[in-house]
Amino acid sequence: MSVESHKKIARALVESLGSDRSDAVSSLLHEEALWSVMANPASFPVTGDMNKTQFLEHMHRFRQAVPNGLQIAVTGVTAEGNRVAIEAESSATLMNGNVMTQVYHFLFEIRGEKVYRAREYIDTAHGAAVLEY
Repeated sequence: MSVESHKKIARALVESLGSDRSDAVSSLLHEEALWSVMANPASFPVTGDMNKTQFLEHMHRFRQAVPNGLQIAVTGVTAEGNRVAIEAESSATLMNGNVMTQVYHFLFEIRGEKVYRAREYIDTAHGAAVLEY
């Protein structure tokens, strides 16, 4: 696969996170995918590794907290070999009425036309504040 193909797969996955179509997210994740939220568990409760099933369940729960959906936009893509880095921004109104405007950096590893590894970096201070953890 080409670097451009890897970029398309990663971009499609990030853009799918803003939809309520878990089938689209699922179809882009490798069966052995591992999604890691890179944060300190002492400061943010959603951290660590999730396999594909756990990540899809996490996204289902998260979507319930954003009744009007999550708007996410890719703002940058860089790739080398099978690794793709994506910068993104999102906005959503939470069930508690707070507005979450989040920034992300994702690092994806592609294997066999699917995302095999994902590392998600977010603004945990903002996330904890608006989610009221």
